[in-house]
Amino acid sequence: MKFKPQISRRGKHFFAEIALARGPRQMAVTGSGSFGELFGYAWMAILDRGERRLRLFQLQVAGTPWAIGTDPAAAEWVEVSVPALPHDTKELRHLALAFDQAARHVVAYERAGEVWVRQWDPGSGQYVMRGPWPGVDPVLINDVEVNFFVPDSDVLLFHLRGDRRSLIMRAQREEYAAEHAVSSLGAEAFLDQAIAASLRIQLAGSMADAPTETGLGARSQLYPLRPKVGLQLAGEWAGGDYSEIARAFTHGMGLIMAPAWAGGTYLDVLGKAYSTTQVTLAPAWAGGVYKEVVVKYGPTPARLALAPEWSGGVYAEIATAYTQEALRLSLSPSWAGGTYAPA
Repeated sequence: MKFKPQISRRGKHFFAEIALARGPRQMAVTGSGSFGELFGYAWMAILDRGERRLRLFQLQVAGTPWAIGTDPAAAEWVEVSVPALPHDTKELRHLALAFDQAARHVVAYERAGEVWVRQWDPGSGQYVMRGPWPGVDPVLINDVEVNFFVPDSDVLLFHLRGDRRSLIMRAQREEYAAEHAVSSLGAEAFLDQAIAASLRIQLAGSMADAPTETGLGARSQLYPLRPKVGLQLAGEWAGGDYSEIARAFTHGMGLIMAPAWAGGTYLDVLGKAYSTTQVTLAPAWAGGVYKEVVVKYGPTPARLALAPEWSGGVYAEIATAYTQEALRLSLSPSWAGGTYAPA
């Protein structure tokens, strides 16, 4: 694989137009929707000055996508076809790359003091351009790399204003249209990269008066921690009468963690968005008295059949049903004595 990346200026210095990002196993295929399936593979975008176009590559081993964390000894970059950009690549600088939940690539770049983004639009079924907005030095990151929670993830765009003194953030769920002012830097700066740290996003760059030093550093608030808890209970019946009420139930637990800052310099980049942890418990009955508190179910009406037999004592039939016929009376008198005189 050969390519010639475009070279751009950064103050008095230069850099190659190459961007790296985590991405899917296969472009446009979400698979299981898991973090590993959508963001477990290595991708690279370049502005090729020889061919004057955007090129996208995936790291593969013998034609199979290389999973991040496995042995990369025989891995090589393999080109994946992407649509051409609407602008001449010679006019572009500060290329940025990320991937979204749809397993589609997102690219951002600066052109003539303005920031552009290309993303996949599921409504129209094609890639669309967003912007431009006044600004320089765009960087992209999907915050799933910070909290590993795919359903609530989003692609975030950071860039500097044109005067290089203010930091701006935009989000893909808002089509990048809403401008969120993050911080005023007080002096001119260069923004170089967005980094996925432990439960937070970090931005790194340099101040213009010290371009070889990491003088610009900003980080988000801590993202919520979503631990996964597995609980298994193994009990055995102790005795007495057993009546099965509910075979299985799912118990939801809400967990919010709000860590506190311990020290050093702290600069908010993103507002804290709390999400609750979902915990699924599948316990088995261990013994004792069971009282169902939370689980709601519709019990089947009880059907009870009794077949008693007489064991002794006095038996009194109380409610035996019978049919009474009309009363019939016949009299057959006979003479008992005394004087009988007809009237």
